[in-house]
Amino acid sequence: MQATLRVRDLVIASWETDRESVGKALPEGLEAAEIDGRLLVSMVAFHVEGGRVGRLPVLPFNQLNARTYVTRDREPAVFFVASRVTTGGLPARLFGAPYKQARLRVRSRSVTAPGLGVSLSFHVEGEAEPGPLGRHELGLFEKDGLRSFRIRRGEADWKRAEPTGPAAADFLLGVGLPPRGEPMLLYAAHTVFETEVPPARVSERGSGTAEKTG
Repeated sequence: MQATLRVRDLVIASWETDRESVGKALPEGLEAAEIDGRLLVSMVAFHVEGGRVGRLPVLPFNQLNARTYVTRDREPAVFFVASRVTTGGLPARLFGAPYKQARLRVRSRSVTAPGLGVSLSFHVEGEAEPGPLGRHELGLFEKDGLRSFRIRRGEADWKRAEPTGPAAADFLLGVGLPPRGEPMLLYAAHTVFETEVPPARVSERGSGTAEKTG
């Protein structure tokens, strides 16, 4: 079943991290991958304006996720360590999404989640090339084993962004991925995400294939 989400205020905040922490966060079969010669961890936030899952409408909600970057069978991928959503996103759990509820706000120049220790304010500058951070298609997460899904993103007008104050990223610390230094920020005002639900269960036979669930 196809899911389509209309997204605004997409923010990717990335920090360098250490290989030992990433290694502890990854399940067997995944290898940490460098992005432009660095190991990165990212907080990604966005507001879903609406969409559809099959014929069902999607309610508006905010999402914040913690992720790092990996390879599986030589394919680059995003590994989602934790994902938090506001109330409108919770129905996605019926389709296999690994969401937990949190109070968070996503605006055009800020992201806040007080209960998670997240505070990020920024201003948007000129055009940017997101590189691999904006091109990954394979997503992976753990939920009763390793699951996978493919993300198709619509056009996005990527911009550079700069923090306007100290960034708080305790959410990353809480999932065992300590950020180092200052964040690197990318911002897109609007885009579309498409994927198939439910996520596929990754085969444990070492072939890199996936088995559909549901």
